[in-house]
Parts: sequence; structure tokens; C-alpha cells
Amino acid sequence: MTPVARTLPIRLPPLPGEALDSWLEATARRLDTTLGDVRLHFGFPAGHRAGNQFRGIPADWTIVLDEQLTAAVAHATGTAPETVTALTLAHYDGRALHLGSGGRAVARHTLWGRGRGSRFCPDCLQATDGRWQLSWRLGFSFACTRHRRLLADRCPQCGRIPRLRPRSGRSVPRPELCGNPPTRPGGPISAGCGSDLTRVSTLRMPAGHPVLAAQDRVMEIIDGATVAFGPYRALPQLAPAVLADIRALGIRTLSDLPAAVLREQIPADIAEAQLATEPVLPHLQQAANRPGFMAPPRAADAAVAVTTALDILQRPGIHPAGEALRGLLNEVREELAQISPTSIDDWGRGISPVLQSVHLAALAPSFRPSDHLRYRTTTETPRRPTRTRRDIEQRASKIPTMFWPSWTVRLTPPEGIYARSLAPVLAALLLIPGGRISLDQAAGLVGDATYGIGISRLLQELDGLPHWPDILTALDRLTDHLDAADVPIDYGRRRTLDYTGLLPHDRWLAICRRTGTPPGTGRRERIARSQLFRRLSGMPAEAAPDRQGGLDTAEFRATSLHFTALQTPELAQALHREALNFLASHHIHDEPVTWQPSTALLVGLALPGPDPEGIDLSRLHQLVRERRSPVQHAAQVLGTTVEAVRHVLDEHPAPAPPLTRSVARATGRIRQEARQTIPVEHLAHLYLREHLSLRQIATLTGFSRQMVASLAKEYGIPLRDGPQDYKPRGTIERDWLIEQYVHRRRTLPDLARETGMSPANMARWAHTHNIPLRPRGGASHHTALRAADEADALPAILRKALTGAFARQRLSRFLAARTYPTLGEAARDLGIHQSALVTQIKRLEADLGQPLFERAERGRAMKLTRFGKRIASAAQMIPAEGECRAGR
Repeated sequence: MTPVARTLPIRLPPLPGEALDSWLEATARRLDTTLGDVRLHFGFPAGHRAGNQFRGIPADWTIVLDEQLTAAVAHATGTAPETVTALTLAHYDGRALHLGSGGRAVARHTLWGRGRGSRFCPDCLQATDGRWQLSWRLGFSFACTRHRRLLADRCPQCGRIPRLRPRSGRSVPRPELCGNPPTRPGGPISAGCGSDLTRVSTLRMPAGHPVLAAQDRVMEIIDGATVAFGPYRALPQLAPAVLADIRALGIRTLSDLPAAVLREQIPADIAEAQLATEPVLPHLQQAANRPGFMAPPRAADAAVAVTTALDILQRPGIHPAGEALRGLLNEVREELAQISPTSIDDWGRGISPVLQSVHLAALAPSFRPSDHLRYRTTTETPRRPTRTRRDIEQRASKIPTMFWPSWTVRLTPPEGIYARSLAPVLAALLLIPGGRISLDQAAGLVGDATYGIGISRLLQELDGLPHWPDILTALDRLTDHLDAADVPIDYGRRRTLDYTGLLPHDRWLAICRRTGTPPGTGRRERIARSQLFRRLSGMPAEAAPDRQGGLDTAEFRATSLHFTALQTPELAQALHREALNFLASHHIHDEPVTWQPSTALLVGLALPGPDPEGIDLSRLHQLVRERRSPVQHAAQVLGTTVEAVRHVLDEHPAPAPPLTRSVARATGRIRQEARQTIPVEHLAHLYLREHLSLRQIATLTGFSRQMVASLAKEYGIPLRDGPQDYKPRGTIERDWLIEQYVHRRRTLPDLARETGMSPANMARWAHTHNIPLRPRGGASHHTALRAADEADALPAILRKALTGAFARQRLSRFLAARTYPTLGEAARDLGIHQSALVTQIKRLEADLGQPLFERAERGRAMKLTRFGKRIASAAQMIPAEGECRAGR
């Protein structure tokens, strides 16, 4: 074990940033002894020369000092061991250079490592009596920012780089003089070259010079833990990665940038200094032959390379940096064989992903449309594909063959491209970001509804749109969302299900009966089945199993569009239940029928298609019931596209319009209206709890007794035997019957309704009390006649509504309901069933010929239409006495 050196009688602390050899020389000079004696005192091995590194002794102790020597020097000088270590290049290991050969030498092919020698600032040497900075040995050190000048590269007398080897230990050192061996034959070796390095002339620069700013920045990078300026703000990097980026860009500048262009891009003074020719020393020949691949031999070369690189890497983001790099690449393109997304791999080792993103942003204008997606050039950080085949297949299982309708509408231009052609293309394009698969492979993974050439053709059309960058952004956002989220539907499985049993004929007929939908002659059933197939499978409707074929014809598609407009909420709900039953039959119980990603991902984007959420739903429902071509008509009136209207109607079918009883019978809708007016709980209450007869219920609701009986059978309500159906309830007093029938001239059916019995029973009570009955056709129509007579004296706008029995009651309830947010709340407060109130309002609207209310929707209360407000104003002027008579 080497004994610990004794403490020196005179101690000289190192200067901040000083190199180990400089400190040892300064110590020897302060002690007025030879450098060799100082080394021996610290325990340095004798015979120190370059070849000793192969025996475990470094060629230069300034590169690294072993632990034993570090402790000896620290003890002898009264300095902390970590301070001694900071005087060696090991201080920069892993940050600005890498030590190789077991940690005893600097790796010259990494981070511009300088194996030997040091640059220097003449002014600094003069100001410090020849003290040398450790940073001058770095390949990234080229300027003194304190004295605003380039560092000197070599001794002007011997022409060699200072400190290529340790200074001779045979004399008291003078560090400000060149210590290289003398070039004069027979000269004293100990004295060295002896040239005064403080008098060397180098380029001086004004304050704020780009080279000085670049030197400050590069030292900030070396001394910092991470770099987060400019494009690195999006993805902070460690210092070695950023220095590798500077080196890579420096290679392009030094090796490929023409001299004429270089003069235009950097200050003239540094350009002239860099372009000045100097003799190349033999040991620097390799670096000169491949500029930038190793540490530049001259400070001017390093200054130009680093300044040019930082001009790109200090731009405020990856895309601005890419634009700056694009200018450089355009200038060197003729010098290079090829520039491609992968050509950066030849720029050097350790390049950061940030520079790769900058490189892709620079090449973006020359990319094909699909490459923009593959390399994600519209994102903040464009990047090379990293997704495996398995990753892409998992993403494909989250995507339907036909792109989600809510997104297709937004991404489809209003002219030139059909949504049905674009939908499978958009689905396939979702597999391109981050993947290496071809367009044909992408189409195959999502169902083979399109092919590579078709995708490429549509991409060319989209690429010509001003909205193309935002379309790319939308697809990028959706890709990230799908990769991160759990999609509730396995579309890969949906594509493989057997759909031959979907919506059989008898089920279609049952749905039509239940919803009041005319079943048609067969085409309507095929349309419903194909549309249900499209929603379930995510595939094109024309791919549905169909014996007759022809689902892909223009005629069938036009008819399908008409079916979308005719679909009612009741039919849509019934088909939805049918879809759930189909999934259950295939043991799928945990998936919804359909799903779509949130369109909130599209916020802030300028897309070619309209936003379906901006369509006035009530106005749309009104429009689609008016014309023979309702979807096209609605799209034209609302200023939107047919696909947008179709999507909204698929999600929110238009309610069936109010129908008169005759029209309802003619169209087969009477049963549906009856089912809406008399739901199961209402019919059960009337028949089972209030014990009304079928005929009484029919009279009360306005439907035939046969329809009421059919509904009871459908609802599973057991019917009473025939005689009980007409069994009278309670007793009718003679005085009351005379007052009502004789004096007030009310009809027997009217009295029967009031007492809850049949007109026949009321007639029997009249016979029981010896009250003569009026002949048919006269006074029995008194109520109707009175209503017609009174209508002549009313405002003209009300006459159509006040020509029949109970018309005043309907009008009165309309007035009472107009202040409520919904008809349901109005019915509860009026003490009547909601269906009865709805029926009366519909009858009033049918008589008047226009809607009175804008029905309540989620988040919006019911309110009067403009016509309804006129009717309400007119109805309030009717005398109260007449209203009271009509209410009896």
C-alpha cells in the first residue's frame, strides 16, 4: 500500500474549473521545485509516459486519478477528495464525454471526446499566471465568454496542440509557456517549446455574438441535469442525448453544407475563421477527413457546428425546429445520396427522440398522405413507428369496419367524397399511426370493405383539402384514445358472428303489429334487417345476408334512406330490443348494441363536415314528415348534409305525426295510437279496479270495443264473462234522472258515462222510473247541436275545434296544461291520466290542423308554438258560463 503523502508546507488551492495538471504545475511553481518532485511526493508512479496506460497507468493523470492517489493528493494539499476528482475529466464522464479503456482514456468517437491536448484562452492564461481550465479539453469548448474570443488551438511557434502529453518534470514549470518538446534539434527537453501562449492571437467577438451565446448554452447543458428548452420542453432529455443531437447536426454542417451557404447562415467573422485553411497535423488527419464525426480539430470548426446546431435546437418547439432543419437539409440534399425518415440513423450514436421528431417534422412536406399518419406529423412530437403487429391487431378489434357515423359525418367533405366510401377508409387509416403495416393489410384487419389502392386514392383527395391537417389531428387523437381506453364492443368478434337468423319474418311482423308500422311488401323488412345488421356488426349494410341480393344498388340505398326518415321511436326501440336478443343468443351479454367514441375529441378542429349536434331536432322532425324525399329536403332546408340528417334520425327518430282517426285506420296506425292512449297500467286500472266495462272504456277513450278487447288480450288482462260486462253499478234515483234527462236535456250515453254504466242500463232505469225516452235523432244530439251553434259566435280560429262533444273540455284542459313543463305534470295536477290528456291535446291539434306545443325534451321544458299562443289567447276570451256547460 502506498504511504500517505505528508502535508505540503505551502498549500495552493485550485481555481474554480481548473485542470489537475495545471494545479500540480502551479503548486510546483509556488514551491519553486520541479514538477517531477511534486509528483513523487504525491506518490505518482515514476517513468510516466503514454505507453504505461496499458499497464494500468493513464497516459494523462488529468483524465482520471485513482482512489489511492486522490486520497494522497487531498491529504497533502488539505483539499477534499471530491474537489481533487473534479479537477479531472472524470468529472465530465457520462455528461460531456465517455471514458473508455477501463476508464483510463477518453472515447474519441463519442460526444466529440478529445483524447489529448487542450485549447486555451490567452487572456485567461495571462490573468491567472498560466492556470488552465479543465473545460478547455472538451470537444464542445471553443470560446472564452469572459474575454469574448475564440480559444486558441495550437502553439504558433511549434504549430502543435498544447498538452498532448504531460509536461516534463525536470524543471520548475512555467504553464503560460508551450510545454511541447522543442522542434530544434539538440534543444533542452525540459524547457519545451517555450513559446509564450498569452500572446497568441484569436478571433475577438462583440458582446451578444451567436458563438458566445452558443458556448454559454452548451456549458449550461453540460452542467445541468436535464435539458428542457426549445423542442426539448415537450420531452426533456439528459445532457449526453442533447450533446449527441448537437454533434449530429454539426456533422451535417461541417461535412455537407457548401461553403457559400455557410457564409450566408453564420456571422461573417466566424465563417471566415472556419473556412481559413491551416496545415493539418498528422494525428488530426482522420478527424479532418470526416468532419464532425470526431471532435473538430479547430475551435472555429466546433464554433460553427455548435452555433448552427443550436440555431435549430433552440427554436420554440419541435415543428419550428423542423422548419429550421428543413432549410439545412434542402441545402445539403445535393451532397447526400438520400434523405428519408431513417437517414438520421447514420448521423451518429445516442441521438435523442426529440431530434428524430424534429427530423420527421422537417421532412413532413415531402411525405405521402399515409406517411403523415404513420409518423404522426401533426402531433406535438412526430415519431417513428413503434407498435408491434399484435398492438395493431388489438387496435383493429376496437374499430368497426364502417367508421363511426358521428365521426364520419364530421370528417366527410360536403361534396366530392361519399360518406359510405370514406367510412371504411377512415377505419383502416386508424391502424396506420405508429404501425408498419401497409394500406392493404390495414383494410384486411378491419373487414376488407376497401383496399389499398382505394384508400390511397381517397387520401390524395383528402390531402388536397384545407382541412387535411385537422383531419389528421382527429385521427391521431382517436388513435391515442383507442390505445388507452377499453372499448365496450369487440368489433373483431362482431365481424365473425352468423347473422343469417337476424330479424326473422315472424319477428318483423310482430314488431310491426306492436309499433303500428306497415310491414310493407318485403323490401321494408329487408331494409330493416340490413340496417340492424349494420348497427350490430359495424360492417356495410349491403354485406348483410340476403337471399334476394341487390342490397348494394343505388335504388335500394335510396329506399333505405327513406326508411330512416319513416322510422319512429317505437320501431327503433323494438329493433334495439331485437338486437339485444340477437347478441344474447350468441352469448354476448356485456356489450351494448352500438357505441361511438366521444366527439369531444374533435373540439378545436376545423373539419369539413357539419356538426350533427347543431341540427335543430324539433325542426328536423317536422321537416321529414312533410315531403316525399324527406331526408334530402331536410338537409337542404337546414343547410347540412344528407349523412348528418341520417345520423341524427338514426339516433333520434322522428315521432309519428298526430293522425285523425280515419287516417290512422287507413294507414294501419289505429292500434299503435290505442296502445299509446291506453297503456297496460291504465287499462288494468279502468277495467280491474274501477270495474268499467269494455264498452265504457271504449266510449271514454274513443276507440272501438273490439280494439279495447284486443288490447286487453295483448296485455294479458283476463276479461269478465259477457253478462258481467254490462252489469250496472249502483242505483239511479228518479228525481236525479228527471232533472238531468228531462229538464237539462242530457243524453243517456252522457249520463251513463257519468255514472259508470252502459247506455242500455241507463235506459232500463228510465223505464223503471216511468220516464219516457226521447225519439232518436233529435234531442239526443242536443249537445252536439248546441256546440255547433255556440261555435258560430266564437273567434274564427277556434271554430274548427268547437264543433263536437267535449270540445270545450279539451280546450279547457289545453289552457290548464300550457303553464306546465310537461304534459305528465299537468295531468297529475288536473287529476286525470296522462294518456287521456295527451289524446285530448292530439285531437285538438288534429282539429285545428297545427301543433300547439313544442314537446318537452331533455333539458328543455314544453312550450307553446306560435300558433298555440294564438289559440290560448282566443280561448281565454270564451265566457265562463259556456265553459261550465261544456264541462258537464
